[in-house]
Amino acid sequence: MDMKTIFQPKWWLIGVGTIFTIMGLWTYANGEGSAEAAWGADYTDYDVFYERAWAANILMIAIICLVSGQFIEGRSQAILAMTIAGVNILSFALVYLAGSDLDYGYLEPAAAAPGMIAAAGLLLSGYLHLEEE
Repeated sequence: MDMKTIFQPKWWLIGVGTIFTIMGLWTYANGEGSAEAAWGADYTDYDVFYERAWAANILMIAIICLVSGQFIEGRSQAILAMTIAGVNILSFALVYLAGSDLDYGYLEPAAAAPGMIAAAGLLLSGYLHLEEE
C-alpha cells in the first residue's frame, strides 16, 4: 500500500482533531483527576486550573484540525496539517524544557508518545501531499 494512501491529510486532521477533542474535554471535565495524575496526591487548586487551561488549548488545536480536515482541500490542507503538527511538536518541546525537572507526570515518555506519534503522522501526511492542488 502506498504511503500517500495511508497518510491522507484530511483523515489525519479529522482523526487527530477527534482524539484531541476527546482528550481535551476529558481533561477539562476531570481537572482534579488530571492534576493528581500530573502532580501527585498533593496537587493544589492552581494545578487543577493549569490542567483545565491546558485542556482549553488542546481544544483549540482540535477544532482547527476538524475544520481544516472537513472544509479545506489540496495544498492548503497539506500546509495546515504540517503547521498544526509543527506547532504541536514545538509546544511540547517548550513545555518539556520548562518542566522536565518538575516530575510532571504527563511529560513521561509513555504519556507523551501518543500525542507525538499523532503529530508526526499529521506532519508526514501534509508533507507527502504538499504538491497537490
